[in-house]
Amino acid sequence: MQTTGFTTGLCAAQRCLLTLTPSTSTGSSYWRGANFSDRPVIPMGGELIGFKNALSMSQYGDRVRKERKLFHQLFGSQASVNQFAPLLTSEMHKLVQNILRNPDGVVDQIGRTTGGITLRIAYGYHVVDGPQQDPFLELFETAGYNFASATKPAAFLVDIIPALRYLPEGFPGGGFHTIARAWSKQLHETIDTGYNYVKTQLGLGSAEASFASTMIEENLHDDYLIKWAAASIQVGGADTSASQLEAFFLAMSLYPEVQDAAQKELDTVIGTDRLPEIADRAQLPYMTALCKEVFRWHVASPTGIPHRARADFMYDREGYTPLFIPKDSLIIPNIWKMTHDPDRYANPMAFDPTRFIPTAGKAAEQDPVRICFGFGRRICPGKILADTTVFMACSTILAVFNITKARENGVVVEPPVGQADGTVSHPLPFKCRAEPRNARALALIRSHGSG
Repeated sequence: MQTTGFTTGLCAAQRCLLTLTPSTSTGSSYWRGANFSDRPVIPMGGELIGFKNALSMSQYGDRVRKERKLFHQLFGSQASVNQFAPLLTSEMHKLVQNILRNPDGVVDQIGRTTGGITLRIAYGYHVVDGPQQDPFLELFETAGYNFASATKPAAFLVDIIPALRYLPEGFPGGGFHTIARAWSKQLHETIDTGYNYVKTQLGLGSAEASFASTMIEENLHDDYLIKWAAASIQVGGADTSASQLEAFFLAMSLYPEVQDAAQKELDTVIGTDRLPEIADRAQLPYMTALCKEVFRWHVASPTGIPHRARADFMYDREGYTPLFIPKDSLIIPNIWKMTHDPDRYANPMAFDPTRFIPTAGKAAEQDPVRICFGFGRRICPGKILADTTVFMACSTILAVFNITKARENGVVVEPPVGQADGTVSHPLPFKCRAEPRNARALALIRSHGSG
């Protein structure tokens, strides 16, 4: 085991596994360069199941650069994200309606909302509301769950001993082949279903404008790129945003004083006769800080997706012994550690939005959005869309609902605080309750019943 600053590393067989946590590492030119822009080969999730074709898992090269350029044009700036304001507003109106109908099942509504947003952007598909799960959404949610399960570090023994992939399925230890075959079939069915839906709608002349429909009509890219790029929007965006919004509900149930402060700001700036809009954000500093704290307090991807060194590299950090990083070494950013570092964030385990609001005697603490969406040339291309989605959801919900801890037989149920396992990490299962703040809020929710 070697330690260089805040970086720990385990080296064996001319390769290293590095866990990166230094405060200076995230902005270093080391990690922005091409040498650390690649991804490792993940035998189970990447090779056997097929997630290596998703943008976040693809080896760095021309295809990754093409897709990232397309995504930057689609939602790489606040101005481009603002084109989705009507879509986001519509989905938020549906969300408050669904919460009103099921006040004890608010967490269950989150995936429908985040999935509804990304499915419309990627495919122009509208999720069907109702007591039954939308089959189209269910396909993608299953693929997202499989992704989170199969791509976390050392999820399966074959990820540790790659040669096991050649072990026959019937042999002891070869049972992972059964899982891989089933999950691969499900993944490719999902990818094809989304693409074929858009092709069918285009043929009927009824396709809603979307990423996939635009790419197909422009006819500038092959079907393979379009299929996987569109799917990457859904699989890469819906589950991470759902994780953040679940954390928001958890935090509001645990910190009612934060909820009260946000609602006072919303009432003062927006009033009580309408719901928040994207354009309101500049006038809502506390609400903006609350959303930043959601990203910091609960990191949707605590270790991100590992980076791979494309060539030998000498990591030289002033004041510490240089560390030689051999080609093909893995670099795992410990994002959770970065966002809970007491040298960077005061009282890091507490949920405190004021840490991001500067005062006369105190500077604002570092914006966690700079950390939570990855680093270098593999930073999440949808981070502005995700940030805007979280702001719209949190502000809309707090404008009309009070969130409290759940009760069973009149007894308050204390929610657990922690993170589940997986590349995308959700809060531990918990329950809470949402009730309209008052009669005026109830009327406002109902006035948006058509979405």
